Amino acid sequence: MKARLTLLAAAAVLAGCAAPGLSQGPQNLAPEKFAQLPPANTGAATMTAAFVDSAQLQRVVDDVLANNRDLRSAAARLRQAEALADAAGARRLPSVGANASASRQRAANDQGQYNTFNNYGVNATAGWEIDLWGRALAAAQAAGYDAQSAALDRDAAQLSLAGTALNLQAQLIGLGHRLKLAKETLVVQNQLLDLVKARVGAGRNTALDQARAEALVAQTSASVPALRNAACLTRLQLDVLRGQPPADCDKADSDALPAMPEPRLVSLGALPDPAGLLAARPDVKAAAVRAEAAASRANVAWASRWPSIGLSGSIGWSSGAASDLFKSATRVNSLAAALNWNFLDFGARKAEESAARAGFDAAVAGAEQAQLVALQDAQGSLSTLRETELQAVSQAAAADATLRARDLAFKRYDAGVADFYSLLTAEQERLAAQDALIQVQTGRATALLAVHKAFAARLTAN
Repeated sequence: MKARLTLLAAAAVLAGCAAPGLSQGPQNLAPEKFAQLPPANTGAATMTAAFVDSAQLQRVVDDVLANNRDLRSAAARLRQAEALADAAGARRLPSVGANASASRQRAANDQGQYNTFNNYGVNATAGWEIDLWGRALAAAQAAGYDAQSAALDRDAAQLSLAGTALNLQAQLIGLGHRLKLAKETLVVQNQLLDLVKARVGAGRNTALDQARAEALVAQTSASVPALRNAACLTRLQLDVLRGQPPADCDKADSDALPAMPEPRLVSLGALPDPAGLLAARPDVKAAAVRAEAAASRANVAWASRWPSIGLSGSIGWSSGAASDLFKSATRVNSLAAALNWNFLDFGARKAEESAARAGFDAAVAGAEQAQLVALQDAQGSLSTLRETELQAVSQAAAADATLRARDLAFKRYDAGVADFYSLLTAEQERLAAQDALIQVQTGRATALLAVHKAFAARLTAN
């Protein structure tokens, strides 16, 4: 009884110690609103559905989510974290065990005579550590936060990899259109070359005109292998994301090229405000949960500095004959309480607590940095979309003007009122403007996809 009172008195004295006062958690760094939003344009569509929501893009996303090795690894880490959380929660409960034994021993008695002894035993034990300072609870909470952050990390990885795959697919579509343009242009330029050769033979053009026409055909032909190689490298990156071995780049794609988006300003629907963005981003939420886990680990380190009280008990039966087991005379039982306190450790546990607090401060800084990166990502994607929208409209006008100029130059050349050099110059400008338009339209598509990724949601047009 006296020992019991001593334990309670010690617990009452130490109960005045409070958990460590950790620094403030992550601050909400969201501004009131985003700047440089894309211009509102009611009635304009977000790109042709054939491009943004095509079956090709959906298949790419499905393949990545099903086969990407990084996502499989993230899923395995989630299962691991969930199992560790279950184990940490179970440690807060009493433990119960049972064992049975049988032995046969030959030994000398007090008179030096050797005898053989049999012993049989069955017993059950139970133990439980009273969680005075919340150490076991904090450890279970930390493991639970680890599982939550692992799930959010998996979601963030899915979003990031799907966005990267869509970006690569959009680039691949753009390269396909550029390659198609180059091949179609080669047909026209070879026709011009045949025409100028015929006129040189008739004395109506010079050898210089023919050389310039041949040079133009050769320049356009040189762009074809470069575009094919760029498409090949992009396709190889997609194969890795899909978890597939590299495909044969010489094999033609089975899917037809989607139409390029119309050069019209997009009109985004209602965008979430910055605070709503941070609440939706899985990477931001994962960083915040990791800060919670670090706070729980700081509490574990603090609680480990103080005494622990454990209760244990056992009940069993021990007899020299198996037939006598479970008789009242052979029963053995015990009940005990123990206080353990390593109060002299030369500052080891205090240093561990300081390390845990520093880990919490680092996690808080990481959570705030994740907010800043998410806000930068969103604002940057909106700014890029805004500028590429304006660029696409201007570039479309330029491409249309160069096409009309080329047609007019051909008519003037055919009528004999303009030289062949003017026609070649107009054709070069047309090809350059058309190719630039495809690149701008591809950038426009990837910019809109970047907005989808940055806001962790699918945006729709008004």
